[in-house]
Amino acid sequence: MEGLQQLLYLHGVGYDYVKYTGEHVVFDHQTREQALRACGIDTHDERRIEEKIYQLDIAQWQSVVEPVSMVDELSGTLAIKVPEHRRIFTGLLSIPSLDIDYRFDTSLCEVSGEYRYMGTNYLEIQVPLPSMPIGYHDAEITLPLGKFETQIWSTPKQCYRAQPHKHIGVSTQLYTIKSARNLGIGDFSDLEELIVCSAKAGCDFVLLNPLHLLFNDEPDRASPYSPNHRGLINPLYIAVDNCRWVQNKTEFTIALQQAFTDLEAHKRQPYIDYTVVSESKYALLSLSYRVFLDDAIDTEKRAFCNFKANNKAVLKVLANDDFSLFCQWLAAVQLESCQQVAKDSNMAIGLINDLAVGCAKDGLEYTRNSALYATGAQVGAPPDPWAQNGQDWGLPALDPVKIRHDKFEFFKSLVKSNLNSVGGLRIDHVMALRRLWWCLPLESEKSGCYVYYPFAHLLAVLRIESNLSKSIVIGEDLGVVPPEVVSAMKESSLLGNILFYFEKDEHGRFVKSNNLRKDTILMIANHDVPPFAGWWGSDDIQLKFQYNLLSSTTFDDEISNRKIQKQLLISWLEEHQQCGFDINSDAQSVYRAMLCVLALSPAHLLCIQLDDLDQQILPVNIPGTDREYPNWRRRLNRTVPEIFSGNTDFIKKLTQLRTSYE
Repeated sequence: MEGLQQLLYLHGVGYDYVKYTGEHVVFDHQTREQALRACGIDTHDERRIEEKIYQLDIAQWQSVVEPVSMVDELSGTLAIKVPEHRRIFTGLLSIPSLDIDYRFDTSLCEVSGEYRYMGTNYLEIQVPLPSMPIGYHDAEITLPLGKFETQIWSTPKQCYRAQPHKHIGVSTQLYTIKSARNLGIGDFSDLEELIVCSAKAGCDFVLLNPLHLLFNDEPDRASPYSPNHRGLINPLYIAVDNCRWVQNKTEFTIALQQAFTDLEAHKRQPYIDYTVVSESKYALLSLSYRVFLDDAIDTEKRAFCNFKANNKAVLKVLANDDFSLFCQWLAAVQLESCQQVAKDSNMAIGLINDLAVGCAKDGLEYTRNSALYATGAQVGAPPDPWAQNGQDWGLPALDPVKIRHDKFEFFKSLVKSNLNSVGGLRIDHVMALRRLWWCLPLESEKSGCYVYYPFAHLLAVLRIESNLSKSIVIGEDLGVVPPEVVSAMKESSLLGNILFYFEKDEHGRFVKSNNLRKDTILMIANHDVPPFAGWWGSDDIQLKFQYNLLSSTTFDDEISNRKIQKQLLISWLEEHQQCGFDINSDAQSVYRAMLCVLALSPAHLLCIQLDDLDQQILPVNIPGTDREYPNWRRRLNRTVPEIFSGNTDFIKKLTQLRTSYE
């Protein structure tokens, strides 16, 4: 059916892709139809198909302006569409928020496109605009045809860029931080301590895990990458002792001391028990809230009210639950304080937040915005060398047409809230801005295909919000990356992400340091691969075998391959004049030698895992597992000051190496 093929294209359902092996794969037609059905379209109803084609194609030409008009901030033009026989007229553009009333004459405007339908020729005309500040501006256009409204997005060409220096920083999963004063889980006071220690070592940023709201009624759902809501903060990160109104309050002091007593044995364990921690922290937060209502000073109460008023869009999912709103305010205040500490410590960037690719299918974000999502489709990844059968992440899939609702307000709100009080934002699986792999039920089996999103608009939001907040943006571009995403990231100044483990040439050898990409954040490992000490000692392979994730045969193969990879790493070090190592060398010595080489690479940011400074061997996460291994629970071995006591001078050396080779 020709109409169905057209609708598949207009709705963003992919036709084919190039697999990681270089193989050209054409998607099964049944799979593509199922993607449309997931968007609520009856693929057997020809009348409905024609209606959707009209809405997505023809109607766009019969509307004078679209709901959103993207223009260049300096020399933009506004696209309007009119019938050719009404081509010459004068019009008025009004933008009340900018006090702009701008008259234009279409006889002086260029024609940029045309479309013919039912005997009428429609023209797209580019109306030159005066320069306007970066942002979203509601506009009204008055023409002889009538009055029309649009939201003009005054868009910069690039995301915000920090000073053009080679920066070094650390990454951490905040919950893993160990300290005498926290309640069994790393919190914002621990983060302040990490910032100070990092800054003293010469670091310019701290990269965090997603801080998204999880499930306080199901504390064991600990993955920050499958959150309840990405626009809200997990209250477990609040430092409950760091609030003015509870200081010297006898009731709170006694409750806090009791919590320390109850958690004493638990804090010595290698893994977090979220049920135990949540019970203690939420009880103390609830007590803090009661004290706040009774004893907070007027400025504090006004600050809380202003927070609720200024963040209505993202807070509405909490349905006027004042305790939950209080927790969000307190978390936001403490996060802002952390970024201020970073600035006061002369960090060039400060905190870098992390935006997960999706949310849980039963969380607040999904249930309050379910109209924007497809039904029965989940996002994941196609087969790759690390998951030969592909991956289903269990996250619901946004409908690429419905996400345009209300001028992309949903996406704008997510980006804006995650850029609050930070100097940068990492976008998990940045390819999702362009396309996502949909896992679809097909009769008795699972199938999948790529579905494409309004890339230009989503990218424009990032560029706008990045500049408004003066925060850099990093796109996690590991895996199969379409060429148009590569070029768009470069043009928009989105930094890419290099994971050293995966940087191999066509012969399987590690890429030379000076050949690594410049506009990137470079790291040896992240949360999805083992820490270096664990990798070097093959502890990750032993662990997978222990948890029955590898057969005996596969285990032997993995161990043999790891020896090969270690020898390749030694050869790589020798190529960079780091000699004297063999496969039995001490992991920390090899790790430091690697960083000395990578410090001289062209990569814009060099990121050191706190796990690696801690010489941790246990992974924080084993991809492809859920309950088999205690993911997202493993603590650090030592406190932040203890970790930096033996690493500050080394990090300073790396900083000097970086700056001397800029």
